[in-house]
Amino acid sequence: MIMFTINETGNETGLEIIWEAFKLALKDLVKYLPSIFLALAVIAVYILIIIVLNSLLRRILRLMKVDELAKPLIKQFYIRPSNLIILLADIGIVLLAIYSIILLVLPQYIVYANEALYYIGRVVSIIFIIITTFIFINVIVGYIRIEAKLRGFMFLLLLFITLTLIIDITTLSQEIKTALAWGISIGITLLIAVFSIWFFFHEIIERKTL
Repeated sequence: MIMFTINETGNETGLEIIWEAFKLALKDLVKYLPSIFLALAVIAVYILIIIVLNSLLRRILRLMKVDELAKPLIKQFYIRPSNLIILLADIGIVLLAIYSIILLVLPQYIVYANEALYYIGRVVSIIFIIITTFIFINVIVGYIRIEAKLRGFMFLLLLFITLTLIIDITTLSQEIKTALAWGISIGITLLIAVFSIWFFFHEIIERKTL
């Protein structure tokens, strides 16, 4: 009898704990329900914006014949310029949607959102610079017959510049960043100096060595 009473009391206590947890979860859900609906509404609005903007961009880019104009410049790349432009626009809208949701639903985290967007902007700008420079070098190489050594020099110079830009966005201390930047700058200077001497005086040097 005593054993049955203890089991019954334990079952009641367990049910009470589950019920209390359910009530707390329900209260939290009711509390955050307006924020959830607001976030869903913002997401729906931005999805509609993406659909409309994609349709407009495709028509504009088709009328401007961007793919046909850029085709001779980017023969090695398999992605179409119009798709790349639309993708970048979609990424921008998604980031704007996330920022809007944080601003409306979680305003206490807006400082962190600003820092994240600032960092993402720097990363995207660096990627854009690198891709643009790489395409520009490919265009020069394609239209002008450049020696293999000059081509290698240009890509090596691009590598050094890319390293400098990447160091700038890393979380290293300012002292380490400064030291690395100085080292790469000295390396670029020496590279340009040595290559310039070879490029302008290689015939004289080759004659003297023979």
